[in-house]
Amino acid sequence: MKDDKFQIIVIESELGEIKTYHLSRKKLKAAITFLLVLFTFVTYTAIHSTIGLRKVASENRELKEQVTELSSTKKQLSLEVEKLKEERDKTVKELAKRIKIIDSIMKTAGLETPKTLSYGASENGEGGVYIPLENMSPEELSDSISVIDSLISDFRKYPFGIPAYGRFTSKFGIRRDPFTHLLAFHPGIDIANKPGTPVRVTADGKVIRAGWWAGWGKVVLVKHPSGYVTIYAHLRRIFVKPGQKVKLGQVIGEMGNTGRSTGPHLHYGIEINNRWVNPMKFLEVSNVWKK
Repeated sequence: MKDDKFQIIVIESELGEIKTYHLSRKKLKAAITFLLVLFTFVTYTAIHSTIGLRKVASENRELKEQVTELSSTKKQLSLEVEKLKEERDKTVKELAKRIKIIDSIMKTAGLETPKTLSYGASENGEGGVYIPLENMSPEELSDSISVIDSLISDFRKYPFGIPAYGRFTSKFGIRRDPFTHLLAFHPGIDIANKPGTPVRVTADGKVIRAGWWAGWGKVVLVKHPSGYVTIYAHLRRIFVKPGQKVKLGQVIGEMGNTGRSTGPHLHYGIEINNRWVNPMKFLEVSNVWKK
């Protein structure tokens, strides 16, 4: 049997000395096995590290993309917030315009806004939860504008205005006739003042009659979008024509003493569906506002 040992000869070049090493087959196999295990371990570690580094690099890219997306989202949200603020500010300005419109309509209709209902009033008896406009969404403010616009539109359709200034000399309903002194129905109210006092239409509408009409004297009839018809009688002068559109507060004539009249005054009546309505029901609104 051959010897199972290996002989390794090493020659040192500088001294020329020859060294001999003897290595058994068992030890050689162990050395080779060790080297193979070491190589495998190093290779596995290198591959695992490479995969880990690639995974970390991929995660870093994803994180960078997420950071970029978040930055973009933040910028977009900032723009949206700024846009909402602009819309809110614009809506608040629109509300302020509506307040001016309401004040203008009230003055045109001959009504006065009471201090207790004015912004910034100092009277006692106020309270409630404080909700700054900054806390209201543009949608809520827009809804308020829609409601106000609807009220403004409705207000101009109904005869809430004051037809003329003066003193009330005769009420609506049963009264003693000034000529016959017998009880009779009076389909309106009488407002007395000096001749030439301006007579104004009490709501938007269209003139359906303007001229002389029997005992009414010089008269103007106006039909309004709400269906009501207002009558202005005993006028001295008329400034409108049939078919003409008129606006709330527009002067349509002058107080006079024409027709069946005992003195300069305005007979003011309201009718709907061929039925007379007490004008005081509408003028009471004016009294409430004045109070």
